[in-house]
Amino acid sequence: MVAKAAIDAVRAAVASVADPEYPDLNIQQLGILEDVVADRSSIRVDLVPTIMGCPALDVIEQDVVAAAQASGHDVTVRFCMSPPWTPDRITDDARKILAREYSVAIRPRNGVTSCPLCGSTALQPRSDVGPTACRSVEWCPNCRNPVEVVRSREMGQK
Repeated sequence: MVAKAAIDAVRAAVASVADPEYPDLNIQQLGILEDVVADRSSIRVDLVPTIMGCPALDVIEQDVVAAAQASGHDVTVRFCMSPPWTPDRITDDARKILAREYSVAIRPRNGVTSCPLCGSTALQPRSDVGPTACRSVEWCPNCRNPVEVVRSREMGQK
């Protein structure tokens, strides 16, 4: 049986894995780390991708395995479709970093998206697909800047 201490060590190690697109943030802050589970002899790390087919998934998987191995444990990684990833999974501190450091807004489930630079709610859609498939691009007429908006696969990608 795998000891609770081993599960805790793996969780701590993999939680700090940096996101390839946002190196200031880790996979726990972005809501990608779902769970660390064990059966009689192995440990599995469950991850919830922001969007299936994301080119960063291979890198994240490799980094998770490497972090677990550095903590002294071998793991397998499983990408889960349920529960679905939504921007609601992003922590408050990550939201602030995304806005301040990357000019990225988070589309709320119910409500209006605000420009991370000036706070305006008059954003105008420009492209359904941004630099990556999990983001769209909008224009802020107030500060005249493009804004990337994190979107959810649950909300039809918009």
